[in-house]
Amino acid sequence: MRFVFLLVVFCNHVAFSQSATVKGLLPVRFSGKPVQLTLMNYETRKDRKVQEVVTDAKGAFQFTIPLKEPLIYTISVADSGLVQVLAKPGDAINLQFKKDEILSSGSQDTQYLIDYERNRKNVFNKYLKRTYDSSAVAVKSGDKARIEYWNVEHEKASENYKAELATWVKQPFFINSLAAVHHSMRWHSDNDIDLMDQMVAIFQKKYPNTELTRQLVSKVTTTKRIALGAIAPEFMSKDTAGHSVDLKNYRGKYTLIDFWASWCGPCRQESPTLVRLYSTYKDKGFSILSVSIDTDKSRWENAIKKDGYTWENVSERDGYSGSTAALYTVTAIPNSFLLDKDGKIIAKNLRGKNLEAKLIELMGK
Repeated sequence: MRFVFLLVVFCNHVAFSQSATVKGLLPVRFSGKPVQLTLMNYETRKDRKVQEVVTDAKGAFQFTIPLKEPLIYTISVADSGLVQVLAKPGDAINLQFKKDEILSSGSQDTQYLIDYERNRKNVFNKYLKRTYDSSAVAVKSGDKARIEYWNVEHEKASENYKAELATWVKQPFFINSLAAVHHSMRWHSDNDIDLMDQMVAIFQKKYPNTELTRQLVSKVTTTKRIALGAIAPEFMSKDTAGHSVDLKNYRGKYTLIDFWASWCGPCRQESPTLVRLYSTYKDKGFSILSVSIDTDKSRWENAIKKDGYTWENVSERDGYSGSTAALYTVTAIPNSFLLDKDGKIIAKNLRGKNLEAKLIELMGK
């Protein structure tokens, strides 16, 4: 009997003591630099740094990760993300950082993550780089019509970007891999629901008891909670003076919940339009509640003052990990929700002339 007891203890110890190794060789200019290993959380976006090492004179580093199931980590240098790895118990992952690419061996899923990010950057440059650059030039010119034009063009480009990226994700080799959960960071609209449901069905069948599947299912459930036609989830947050602001108090008005940050170029470019529309429609039953994902209070306050925001502005100053951002699954900005007088979500991510057209439809000129 004693022998059986010891055997059980030993087996449990083994099950919880498996590990994966991740080795990498960075360019020599990174020698002596700190390299961080951060555990990704796709449900809450509260990613957690779990290890830090320093590269040797040749730029080499190694992590030994204790784990009992597959998980995804980000490897960063000086807190700047370089690559994601999907580590499974027993994996020995090797990374080579070359001038224009990153190569991996020892983990096919990690290579899928690398391929996904490479493709995402190419699609970004194809659709969004031009609109970001042109919007920045427009803002410097001070021409409001030009700013609004490029804001609308950016929204069109953004939809094309997301559609092409989703097409890549649907490839059998990727969507059947746990690596596919990484794409959930870029779900921003109701158009993503079919792909979400497809991924959940695959994950629940192939990986039913993993943490990544649990996170995916939770993320999908939360995303559907903020679908068009749903009542916007209630929240309370604090303004710059530390006073509590409650979304419930906005019932009876058309309300734009606008997620932004002082460091977000496209958000700041939209500011002149928001200021103008608020001035035009505030007496007709329109209001704005801005939710900043800033972490620096002074930068947040300075941006409010500089851009002329006269409506309520709240923040948990916790980035994308803030409770309100998590409640609305905000993983990128600008991001906005237009509510009717009963608090129902009637539109998402309207900017520039598209937002103005919707307000005219609702309240007239």
